[in-house]
Amino acid sequence: MKANILRYSLAVSMAMLASTTYAADVAQGKARAAACAGCHGSNGIGLSEEFPNLAGQKQAYLLKQLKAFKSGARSNPTMKAMVAGLDEAGMNDLAAYYSSLSQKTVAVATKKTLATDKASQKEFPESVFVSMKKSATVEAFPEQIAWKGGPDMLYDAVTPDGKMVLSTSPSSNTVYIFDANNGKQLAIVKVGKAPKGVKVTPDGKFAYISNQGSADVSVVDLKTLAVVDTIKVGEGPHNARFTKNGKLAYVTLQGGAGIAVLDTRTRKMIKVIAVPGITGPHNLDLSADEKTAFVRDFVHHVAVLDLQSGKVKKVITVGNGHGGIDVSPDDRYVAAAAIGDDFISVINTKDLSVKNIKVGNGPHGIRASKDSRWIYVSLTQDNEVAVVNASTMTVEKKIAVGMFPFWIAVRGNP
Repeated sequence: MKANILRYSLAVSMAMLASTTYAADVAQGKARAAACAGCHGSNGIGLSEEFPNLAGQKQAYLLKQLKAFKSGARSNPTMKAMVAGLDEAGMNDLAAYYSSLSQKTVAVATKKTLATDKASQKEFPESVFVSMKKSATVEAFPEQIAWKGGPDMLYDAVTPDGKMVLSTSPSSNTVYIFDANNGKQLAIVKVGKAPKGVKVTPDGKFAYISNQGSADVSVVDLKTLAVVDTIKVGEGPHNARFTKNGKLAYVTLQGGAGIAVLDTRTRKMIKVIAVPGITGPHNLDLSADEKTAFVRDFVHHVAVLDLQSGKVKKVITVGNGHGGIDVSPDDRYVAAAAIGDDFISVINTKDLSVKNIKVGNGPHGIRASKDSRWIYVSLTQDNEVAVVNASTMTVEKKIAVGMFPFWIAVRGNP
């Protein structure tokens, strides 16, 4: 009797699971998956080792993981933001879509570049530094010299005087500091967990490192090359931007809360500005008058945020996945990248109209030259740097670099 009851209960449970599993809409899941392409690829294959392959995974397993991120049973600030807007039906659709994909799909991990162009002083009038995630190097332009760094060189920055270059290594919880003249390693500084963005104060005295894994910002003294303070912020700090006078720092909180505002004198967080309409604030830049923040999210949006009122004036759709964003020094345009796509979006700052420019596969790092004539783009999947003429809005050159070029630092455009 007990055995019959057990078999009956098991049959009912399986029937309930089947109804939950197979009621999903794969087409809807595919539409939702566009938001996931920045990490897990358009085909369900992770763009790098840190992002798991989802293609061909069992639907029930994927649904379970999504629910765990939603409930907080699994902790990850990025995934928390990604699932915040999903109900159970949406998660089921997404799980069904990835389950339907073939595991035999091969990732385009280190595509051999066909680029033959060389960098020149014309397109690189100021020093430019590109971090190479998979090569564990930083490349200096226009010389095209590679400096040996640490594992997973991610975000980088150059000091205002051009004497030092910094690059974060999230897998080792450190920031590497180089002599910009010769690439010599000056220091390897231990910071918080999973450091992402690094920015230097306008006076060149300190660097702020956003530690996404420990929900804080490390302050490094660039004279002593040591951490002198740690600022607690919200979940998932990713990158920062200082005001010109250096009094404030705005930090993106990829966990979803918005933008943290830091007082650099007291080294305290003053407040958090919510940014509704986007998913996981990722990178940001400021207008020339510093009244507007352009916030790139982790999916395919740029929020135009009025910093005085705290209101979002507009949400602009750009390419899929996360990416960098940069307001040109002349305040004429905003350039946004999209690692899950093959184009960048250039936004006119006057009317907020958008022009998309095909540049190559996996654009992430993006920065304008100091004179605003050129837009540099790191193509993570092509192992190239594209140089876009900002006047004609066309690609002028493609330059072969190391493996997985990630971020771009330009002297004169912090």
